[in-house]
Amino acid sequence: MLTAAQNQRLTRVGPGTPMGELMRRYWHPIAPSAELNPDNPTKEVRILGEDLVLYRDAKGTLGLIEPSCAHRKANLSYGIP
Repeated sequence: MLTAAQNQRLTRVGPGTPMGELMRRYWHPIAPSAELNPDNPTKEVRILGEDLVLYRDAKGTLGLIEPSCAHRKANLSYGIP
């Protein structure tokens, strides 16, 4: 049986946690690519304790970024220029 501390070590996956750092080394399916199209090119997602924005650019390439613009803190889930 696990102690409370061992359980927390194994189940916490946020940034800076041991399991979070391990899990970030691997690919994770987060959404079907068909959900991103010219009419709806962005999708807010939460994975491993982080809020991110999944997007498809004008060339059709998929990307995953932090939700806020680095210099103006604008919410990028409304669209990527």
